[in-house]
Amino acid sequence: MMINLIDPLKIAYNSILSNKLRSLLTTLGVIIGVAAVITLVSMGEGAKSYILGQIGSWGLGANSLAIHPGKEEVALPELTLTYGDNEALRQKVGNLQYLMPEFVGRGRLVYGHREYQPAYTLAVSADYPFAYKQQAVVGRFFSRAEEEGRRHVVVIGRTVVDKLFGAYSPVGEKIKINGVGFTIIGILEEKGTLLFYNMDDIVLIPTTLAEQVLGVTKIWEIFLTVENEKDVPQAIIDIKKTLIARHRKEDFHIHTQQGLIDIINNILNALTAIVSAIAAISLLVGGIGIMNIMLVAVTERTREIGIRKAIGAKNRDIFLQFVFESILITMTGALFGIMIGTLAAWGIMYFLKMSAAIAWGAAYLACFVALLVGLFFGVYPAMRAARLDPVEALRFEV
Repeated sequence: MMINLIDPLKIAYNSILSNKLRSLLTTLGVIIGVAAVITLVSMGEGAKSYILGQIGSWGLGANSLAIHPGKEEVALPELTLTYGDNEALRQKVGNLQYLMPEFVGRGRLVYGHREYQPAYTLAVSADYPFAYKQQAVVGRFFSRAEEEGRRHVVVIGRTVVDKLFGAYSPVGEKIKINGVGFTIIGILEEKGTLLFYNMDDIVLIPTTLAEQVLGVTKIWEIFLTVENEKDVPQAIIDIKKTLIARHRKEDFHIHTQQGLIDIINNILNALTAIVSAIAAISLLVGGIGIMNIMLVAVTERTREIGIRKAIGAKNRDIFLQFVFESILITMTGALFGIMIGTLAAWGIMYFLKMSAAIAWGAAYLACFVALLVGLFFGVYPAMRAARLDPVEALRFEV
């Protein structure tokens, strides 16, 4: 014998419509919970896409590696990498595409009576614009010949231009960096902020001038890319073999950029999950509110239940009516919550000038959780209604 589901569903629907305000207030807990989860997950996915996009725009793909001095667990390692190491890697690493050492120092810039100290003054190789995908939009970048010839040429970022020259193009102008004269030959394209660092507040000089200008002889990082992602394992072998042969020990560590991307993914996913779990608590609160209202509804409609049973309604009909009513409330709340959460995420991310990713997975999960909440918190009131004795129910007065 087939169970009639249509009639209990219609009765539940009509019951909700007959108490619009109470049904809306009951649904609010679910709406707020689902909206909060969708908003946070969508913002988290959007932030993750933005950060990974920024990393990708800097050339940090799965075919790139970074070599750092010291052991991985040391916060401030002793700098052990040298320019000689860099040139040895250029000869020994197979399928090498770009090789970019970074000497990091402080640079005090002087132009006439103006002075400025940028956030980053780096000595880099001529591979920089290709490895990091940041070309010179005005003028040019220095060449390998200029690097090897120790030419006093410099390329600067847009923030440095604004601070020292304003709207005036400085290409061809002479400046001093830590008292050493340089000619500006290029202005870098704007890259904005990468992981909270202003990458336009930067000055780049050839690696061969690192000691003379910055007073450093050791490399902070060697960044390199190989032709293909499949070449990365062999590149790691070549790097270790070359550097251990030169240093007589493994006083360095290697990061693959895929590993960095995985770490960022894991961190952002964990943060999104934590804040979403906190927001989802309101779903539990909303479920308790639904149970409370359903119990009140059972009490208010005791006589109605008695009449329905007296004219032939079975216990399961009464049970299904109240379960359906609970599920309809939670599912309606979930749908409104998804719409509100998606709009809120878009609005916030638009204000932050970032793109929001539609969290379809979270939306499906929210609907499923809302269904479970409706079932869980609707079953007890429904069972209580179904068990009412029809005679006692007809005698009941509110």
